[in-house]
Amino acid sequence: MITILFFSLWIDYLFTERELTRIGFTTWEGNKSMLKIGKKLGFIEEARIRKSCFINGVFYDRIKMGILRDELELKKKHSS
Repeated sequence: MITILFFSLWIDYLFTERELTRIGFTTWEGNKSMLKIGKKLGFIEEARIRKSCFINGVFYDRIKMGILRDELELKKKHSS
């Protein structure tokens, strides 16, 4: 819960203090916690680079997640 709150505040800060239209991150498909946090915050999967991450002898997909300023504002409006 603290992690989601931290990321939420960080995203708000970035959109408020910078002229950004998009924020994104990249992780790998085995990082279920980060994918769950991203989805809870409104990020969507924008790209999947198949079998591009080699961990413990196994290839995994890299996943790029992103959110647009407009999407975040709309999400906030609907949750108020």
